[in-house]
Amino acid sequence: GTVGCVVLDREGMMCVATSTGGLTNKLSGRIGDTPTIGAGFWAEEWWEGRHRHLGVQAPLASLVPEGLRDVLGDCLPGFRGYGGLTDDDLSDEKHDERRRSSEIRAVAMSGTGNGDSFLRTAATRTATAMARFQPGRSLAAAVREIAGSGGELQRSAGDRWGKTGEGEGGIIGIELVNGVGKIVADFNCGGMFRCWIDDEGAERVMVFKEEYSSKTSQDR
Repeated sequence: GTVGCVVLDREGMMCVATSTGGLTNKLSGRIGDTPTIGAGFWAEEWWEGRHRHLGVQAPLASLVPEGLRDVLGDCLPGFRGYGGLTDDDLSDEKHDERRRSSEIRAVAMSGTGNGDSFLRTAATRTATAMARFQPGRSLAAAVREIAGSGGELQRSAGDRWGKTGEGEGGIIGIELVNGVGKIVADFNCGGMFRCWIDDEGAERVMVFKEEYSSKTSQDR
């Protein structure tokens, strides 16, 4: 991508858009990361909490030690069960109980940089999966692992890193946790132009990783 936008509205809805002029001297017909879902952009929302999994355990599973159930379940379709839901599971009371013991998490990201590297790593979807399925992992940590210095984008370039522009790029995003949004950004190159509105309604603009100071502004 070249220009990206991530938005969180007052209702907690998130959306993302990415545009680009394409890769310089690209081959005719090339499809880059910008129109590819999960590479140049991604948005996802889920409930995260302590409610139990809905389903009925298969009879055979109850006879197997708990430590072996997941192993056998990967090899034997239907071993774990996932039977039909009971009337109790479908009741309004149970539904409300599960919601009360959960919290909404959502993420949205837009990428910029070498599109082929974003495609190779499925960068934005991979960052989302890390934040969603690794306990305690924030989106900021996941984005740093993908787009930060020494991250997956850089590693995907191999010995071509620093020679062709391959692997270079960055990601901007927003993470929503229980109604509170947090700005996320990281990159592995010299700088990345980005701007946002902070919690006080002030407009913020940055290029490099270090925060601007009043002394720095005066010196320039």
